Amino acid sequence: GEIGRDSALTFGRVFAAVALGTLWALPAGIWIGLNPGLSSRLQPFIQFAASFPAPMIYPWILLLVIKLGGSLQWGAIPLIMLGTQWYVLFNVTAAAAAIPNDIRSCSAVLRLDGWRRWWRYLLPAVAPGLVTGWITAAGGAWNATIVSEYVHADGRLYEATGLGALISRATDTGDFPKLN
Repeated sequence: GEIGRDSALTFGRVFAAVALGTLWALPAGIWIGLNPGLSSRLQPFIQFAASFPAPMIYPWILLLVIKLGGSLQWGAIPLIMLGTQWYVLFNVTAAAAAIPNDIRSCSAVLRLDGWRRWWRYLLPAVAPGLVTGWITAAGGAWNATIVSEYVHADGRLYEATGLGALISRATDTGDFPKLN
């Protein structure tokens, strides 16, 4: 029962983190991928931000969440997102950059704009990269739950109910039979 409940709660956090990361990474990835000059200027900064170990800033993010009246139950979502949003961004950027010029020209000739441009041209064009980004982000998100749902900060232990916390707590207390 405990593992089923914890898995369901963690699944909800993983889903929310990937969805929230997609909300900004999808349009940003398309924008960057379609603009080669912008891409060459932004890529070094994006790669640095993506390579930065997210758990190093968890205590600060957690303290901000606590000061805003939140708890780790919901605060784990931005922590998980910090490490996973980059997968979506990189894959969508690569997919947008790979859109052939004749397809771009076709969308201009058809005068696709607004939502029609997104639904009929951009989303189908980057769909393979988006799906790849979602798959890798979800895998990274499950791993990130282990350090996102069980955080030591400011001399205190903050814990969310979830599979990541269950694994971290069992490891922390030496309850190795629970890990089997």
